[in-house]
Amino acid sequence: MNYHHSLQALVYSIFPQQEASYLHDQGYHYNNRAYKLFCFSKIKAKKAIYDNSSKKITFHDRISISISSILPELIEKTTNQLLTTENLLLNGEKLKIDSIQFSQNSVTTNSLQVKANSPITVYSTYEKRDGSKITHYFSPHDQVFEHLIQENFARKYEAFTNESLEHEKELLSIRPVRVINRDKVVTKYKNIWITGWTGTYELKAKPEYLSFLLNAGLGSRNSSGFGFISPFH
Repeated sequence: MNYHHSLQALVYSIFPQQEASYLHDQGYHYNNRAYKLFCFSKIKAKKAIYDNSSKKITFHDRISISISSILPELIEKTTNQLLTTENLLLNGEKLKIDSIQFSQNSVTTNSLQVKANSPITVYSTYEKRDGSKITHYFSPHDQVFEHLIQENFARKYEAFTNESLEHEKELLSIRPVRVINRDKVVTKYKNIWITGWTGTYELKAKPEYLSFLLNAGLGSRNSSGFGFISPFH
């Protein structure tokens, strides 16, 4: 069930080698944080069977995965590379590429309704008196959720553009449109339990900021498959 790491390995394997190495080892920096500036969705399939005893999910027939990035050359090179790729490996299973679709994520309005196709995760880490650390994950209904989304966006944007956003008081607003209890997702990435939320949201910001978020991802851990969003009509 917790296939984020396996899917991340697949995504890195289809990236051009030079770009994959740079993003994996370095990325784009803001202070002491590194951002990869790409994101990917959950696995989508018409038929999926979950086995409660083994805690495994089996996808039958076709599956699809969406990948986005603010780096257009990364997507272009990856698409070209996939056109000449015969087989892929996902968790030891051979996959054959059936089709590739490409779309441009460009926004021209100040408001956008989006669907979270992979869980949006927002958290803060605190250090206890004994030196150990505890991580608290916030729900979209927490007041601090919007603030942390906004700060995360500002760091990623500045890391990519080298433009300071300090002079802008209101960068971004996010409002849950339809987020219910079953939109809460608890999953394991490597050895870390992560809580995130799917659902639909309304974003308000400058068009270039909304375009950035559609391509780079919303919230934290985007390159691990969290916060992939798409326009919702």
